[in-house]
Amino acid sequence: MKRLALELSDAGILAAGSDSARLLEIDGSDKESPGYALAEKNQFAVGKAAEKKAHLFPRLVISHFWDQLNTEALDHPGPYTQQNHAEIAYAHLVRIWQNIKMYGDEMIMAVPGFYHRDQLSLLLGIANELSLPIRGFIPIALAASDRPCLQSALFHLDIHLHRAEIIFLKQGDYLTCEESASLAEKGLAYLHREWVETIAAEFVRSTRFDPLHQAVSEQELFNRLPAVLEQLQKHASVDFEMASGSTTYRVALSRELFVQKSEQVIADIHRFIKKTLDKHEIQNYPVTIQLTHRVARLPGFKEILAERHRAQFIQLSPGAAAFGMLKLWKQLVPQQSDQGISFFTSRAWQRIANANMTETPNIGQQTKRPTHLLYRNLAYPLSENPLLIGLEVDSDKPSIQIKGQIAGVSRKHCSVAIRGNEVVLKDFSNYGTFVDEARVEGSIALQLGQFIRVGTPGEKLQLIVCLNTDET
Repeated sequence: MKRLALELSDAGILAAGSDSARLLEIDGSDKESPGYALAEKNQFAVGKAAEKKAHLFPRLVISHFWDQLNTEALDHPGPYTQQNHAEIAYAHLVRIWQNIKMYGDEMIMAVPGFYHRDQLSLLLGIANELSLPIRGFIPIALAASDRPCLQSALFHLDIHLHRAEIIFLKQGDYLTCEESASLAEKGLAYLHREWVETIAAEFVRSTRFDPLHQAVSEQELFNRLPAVLEQLQKHASVDFEMASGSTTYRVALSRELFVQKSEQVIADIHRFIKKTLDKHEIQNYPVTIQLTHRVARLPGFKEILAERHRAQFIQLSPGAAAFGMLKLWKQLVPQQSDQGISFFTSRAWQRIANANMTETPNIGQQTKRPTHLLYRNLAYPLSENPLLIGLEVDSDKPSIQIKGQIAGVSRKHCSVAIRGNEVVLKDFSNYGTFVDEARVEGSIALQLGQFIRVGTPGEKLQLIVCLNTDET
């Protein structure tokens, strides 16, 4: 039996197969299929094809059908033969299933946390109508979670087409979605519109050229926006050119302009995190935030949340929930042939902790400071003298020589030392040091149980505590 996993977000549906370590081409040659539909004359487009024309024919485009999955009649059906959001979602899923059904015999789905049971029932009905062999559902936040974050308040942050979603994940014997906030109409569609209008305002201010004056140039702005965001991840500003007739116009776009337009969404996320920490009386615990790839692309989110909460980040790769489901499914569901449809609201958690740890503490227990760094079954003691990590060792100084997967490892890569009540890592490398898969910017305070990765795919080291012989 070959299994497929679908990660359902209207910002871009993704799929993975049990026989492949890569994402599947789900929308033509694209691996993401956004939740857009466009009925134009005798043509009906969904996914990327509809998104690319969404601002050329704004009155003909529908993009809320996954976000508001229901059977209520459309307010303005126009040329649509489909009469409600569920029928449009069905048409989108038909196209997706046609592209991937050759890779599997059954499907499991990772769904947004804000989906309620009525929507899941409707989704199951759509799948049955398609003869799509659906086996079960699990929230994206649970499926994407990889390992326990010891002594940390764990959150999952995602952004969809029409809403942002922040979830507090309770860690114990099981991982559960304890609380969440869904910021309706504050998703990518809102941010992209804000940013496009910002770019247009810069053109008007600097050149008097208004790219929003014509639908073609407006659509061009939306089509080129992902490339601008990617450049702003690396640079403080980028030059942006647009041609109109025989004239080319140019403006400089600063990263700060984009961050300003994100502040309202980030402020709402910040308030939820603070409220949750206060409610559970865990204000003094470090905050760890899982960021989906959709959030990681957005300027300002990571930096502002890191500043306000001293947050550490686990940056999830595209399709993390889809791949996570494929690994989890055998643990979640006994493999009998007569099982029905399953919906999971929790999953086993502490038992997947590293075998070297005899116990995985819960939030609320006293925090122990790491005493050693574990690498290849050897524990290296931590002290006020920096423990150097890299390709070279110095016999006169505490050091760990990295062996094995050394690609991307510098001669003097990083150091770990006790500073007051904290254990601090400093990064000296050319290619980056990662703590729980989040890249370190300069230095970071470390917590018990965290993993340090040097190189790519790299070597991992874990922060542990060695107890005194009389300690229980």
